[in-house]
Amino acid sequence: MLRQRLAVAAVGLPLLVLLLLAPERAFSAIVTLLLAGAAFEVARAAEPERPHAFAVGAAVAAALIVAASRSLDGFEPWTLLPAVALLLALLLRGDRFAVAASGWWLLAVLYPAVLGAHFALLRLLDDGQSWLVVLLAITFATDTGAYAVGRLTGRHLMAPRISPKKTWEGAAGGFAFGAAAAVASIAATGVEAATVAVAAIALAVPVVAELGDLLESAIKRRLDVKDMSHLLPGHGGLLDRLDSLLLTGPALYWLIRWLAT
Repeated sequence: MLRQRLAVAAVGLPLLVLLLLAPERAFSAIVTLLLAGAAFEVARAAEPERPHAFAVGAAVAAALIVAASRSLDGFEPWTLLPAVALLLALLLRGDRFAVAASGWWLLAVLYPAVLGAHFALLRLLDDGQSWLVVLLAITFATDTGAYAVGRLTGRHLMAPRISPKKTWEGAAGGFAFGAAAAVASIAATGVEAATVAVAAIALAVPVVAELGDLLESAIKRRLDVKDMSHLLPGHGGLLDRLDSLLLTGPALYWLIRWLAT
């Protein structure tokens, strides 16, 4: 397992660097494909017995939403956030109406597409590449800190019904690592941000990262799957790697829009 994870990381990290360095159109096109793949994973995990067209349709619909978010003037993906929140609330509690109305297909489309579209929106900002580096630094540092501190000192379980290994000590460690990474990465990249914006990003984004991880764990537990797919050996699927980023992306984008510009 560890060898698989290291092998995937050895290939994935250089590709991630190349993605960040890519021109905006190429970046957005690749991100759109990745989010479409994540939509396909959710649809297949939710309805594995259905024909592949069910999941392919979700992937196509997700790609169209991401493309519209980048290209269509006046289309703001945040307007669909209430629909995402409502679907999550209904499906995670097992609401029969949501299931009967193909709620999992809608969630497979909206969850990665609406939230993930903010990656493309971040890239379109002034200093967009640098802000994406900040996003990745905070999210990865939070995840790493939570894992390391939780393994070393974790005693008090945080949400045993959702994720039995997560502890409050790990959450505190993740927050500390993420906040430090926020301040350090903003300083290192040289992006322009007022002190209040830096403070808000450092305090809010690590918390949102941990909530994103818990949210995907809750979805997988509801679907009774360990991983969304086996695309990435040792890591699971695309959505298993994007879980925290799907919430930190919108959080960072709107904090920048409200406070940093």
